[in-house]
Amino acid sequence: MAFNVYFKKAEERGISPFELVYKTSSSTSVSVYLDEISNLTVSSDTKLIGRGIYEGKNGNFASDRVDSKVADLMMDAIIASAKYGLEGNKEFYIQKGYKYKKHKCFSPELEKLSSEELIKLALDISKELRNREKRITVTDINISKSSDNQEFMNSNGVHLKEKVNYLVISASVNIKDGDDIESEFKFELVKDLKEFNKDKLIDEICKTAARRIGASPLPSKKYDVVFSPICVSWLLGTLMNQVSSFSVAQHLSLFEGKLNQKVLSSKITVIEDPFAKNPFGGSFDREGMPTKKKVLVKNGVLKTYIYDLEQAKKEGKESTGNAALVGGHIEPELGFISIKPGKKSEEELFAKIKEGIYIDSLEGIGTGLNEQSGDYSLQANGFEIKDGKLGKAVTLITVAGNILKDFNRVIDVASNLTLNYNRCEAPSIAIRKVAISGK
Repeated sequence: MAFNVYFKKAEERGISPFELVYKTSSSTSVSVYLDEISNLTVSSDTKLIGRGIYEGKNGNFASDRVDSKVADLMMDAIIASAKYGLEGNKEFYIQKGYKYKKHKCFSPELEKLSSEELIKLALDISKELRNREKRITVTDINISKSSDNQEFMNSNGVHLKEKVNYLVISASVNIKDGDDIESEFKFELVKDLKEFNKDKLIDEICKTAARRIGASPLPSKKYDVVFSPICVSWLLGTLMNQVSSFSVAQHLSLFEGKLNQKVLSSKITVIEDPFAKNPFGGSFDREGMPTKKKVLVKNGVLKTYIYDLEQAKKEGKESTGNAALVGGHIEPELGFISIKPGKKSEEELFAKIKEGIYIDSLEGIGTGLNEQSGDYSLQANGFEIKDGKLGKAVTLITVAGNILKDFNRVIDVASNLTLNYNRCEAPSIAIRKVAISGK
């Protein structure tokens, strides 16, 4: 697509510097319920975002249309919004000359997968689940193939591009034994279909669903808890949003004043890696700055906040390549983060616990977890740990505490690093004495 008309219009209208971001995404989604195709959706989306300085102030505009007729409308909107916008600074519209490390997460083979191939895979998983475990009465399989492309360009001659693609494969089942009906859900984010182990996914779903039969609450008290990788990613992933320098400056972060201080257990190290081979990374941020791999927490010690260009200038720092467009203006925001795994298997973590709970499901993250305080109270499911081994299934319990306090009582960190869809990769982590409300 030719974008010259937008830059020409911006120059004519006195918008300088001017910046344009062009995003396209496409997806093919297949759903199979039992052995029937319940949904097949092919969709695409386009977004064009313009930003620039007019008479000393920032203005912006976004549209899902990209034809040249939008150019005049965009300039009108930028000028109108600039009247009430924040002061603009030309320094925050970058010049050419930066070096960028490539983010690799695009598979030509994945791109070629047809709807028919996705349907066949979904049907195979659905049939095999019920063949493998006869008590499974309902299977609901969803496979979504997504491709995202982004271009960043500005009137200073900067022009950046990147693209990613991936599959998300999810399976939900109901299992029935007498009057007891339980459910199980698993998903996998796939970057290369050659790496996807269908039999392993089916085996894990069948075994875990079968173990959930007879689930019941445990007595209320404090237990040693092993949080599964998915649960750790939600708890620590949410906590790490507090490293935003903007939130710190606004006195909204519980990490304020804690730089180079111990905030978590010495067993925990958290890294932001924008070059990991998954769709959550990227080689440049929303301001066009190069992204950087960085240690956020090292052995429990907070090592850095994250910055965009404006916040970095205010504090005499350098941008960390974390700029994002939030509500029409730029703020620092985390990309993909990874919690460093340990050396023990999940089973070896269980072996350290005489009486405890393995929690593999949390509900209510959006309402039951306060990012500013770290307090949480969440409904949970999982399994009892008795004398170092998994026991009966546990349901209808509430786990409550404070993330900072609880993750300072770490027993150990497992080696089972797992990628979650909230842009966080985490292993299981065992924690001493977590409050549980049950029966």
